[in-house]
Amino acid sequence: MTSDENDNWELKDFFRQIGNLYPRHSEHLFKVALTHTSANSKPGENFEQLEFLGDAVLSLIVAEYLFKKYPKKKEGDLTKLRSYIVSRRQLNEVAENLQLRNYIIHQIDENQLSLSKDLSGNVIEALIGAFYLDGGLKHAESFVSLHILNETRVENLLENYENPKSKLFEWVQKRKKNIEFRSVNANIQSPKEFEVHVFIDGKKYGIGKGKTIKQAERVAAKNTLNIILTHAGQGHLIKNH
Repeated sequence: MTSDENDNWELKDFFRQIGNLYPRHSEHLFKVALTHTSANSKPGENFEQLEFLGDAVLSLIVAEYLFKKYPKKKEGDLTKLRSYIVSRRQLNEVAENLQLRNYIIHQIDENQLSLSKDLSGNVIEALIGAFYLDGGLKHAESFVSLHILNETRVENLLENYENPKSKLFEWVQKRKKNIEFRSVNANIQSPKEFEVHVFIDGKKYGIGKGKTIKQAERVAAKNTLNIILTHAGQGHLIKNH
């Protein structure tokens, strides 16, 4: 697009905000993707239908990415990793980084908007649907690659995904339980080995030891997850490394 053409786009600031990614054919799709049902409840004139499409497109793009990046991983592992990357929590984070709420077209007050915690993540999927309809799969991939599958973000995602402490926190949060990591070392000044116990709702679970507190907490979290899932009849989630 030329600079003259750019001046004709009402959402030009938005397109710059998302990395200078502009429509190839129609801005209308992107207006729809940014429109909340409070502003237009007519089917096809708000983000909901595009969200449905974008969800499928995003899943395909991430699946192909993981298929190529990890050709030797098992299908089950790839499925879990894809689910983690496209989770609403992750998409909400992407939306927050893009300050997406500033561009959503709505007729609800700011308090209601803040309570709709997953709205921005839903709009991310709607935008992916808009990119797909506007310019095909490659056009959608340009947005996903820039904001969801960029190298730095993927490295951080994988590090968190493999972190048993993050997995444990996610498990307890879903079940609204309280968790505590307690260090039981007597010699805090110069310990040769740290020992940490995990307590969930006051009950002791896994124990971990390590040369640092962080390492001990990681081991304790891994052992706790294994205890939880073994008792649930689901086997071991994390293997020893």
